[in-house]
Amino acid sequence: MPKAFIMVDVDPGNERSVEQAIAKLAGVKMVFQVTGEHDIIAFIDAEPYEEFAVILSTIRQIKGVRDTDSHLVLQG
Repeated sequence: MPKAFIMVDVDPGNERSVEQAIAKLAGVKMVFQVTGEHDIIAFIDAEPYEEFAVILSTIRQIKGVRDTDSHLVLQG
């Protein structure tokens, strides 16, 4: 069961709308605006891997998203 943290970089001023759009996606368990290198962090829990790929692709297509950085969970 793929689990991953997705770091999302957002165009300034779009943080809230991107956060809300991500939160509505199936498989998204948590989403937060954060400080630091990235603007948003989302935790994805998807089954099977193809569903994870669809979620990631959908996040990348949200208006205001500049870039994503995916970190798959290896244990836990």
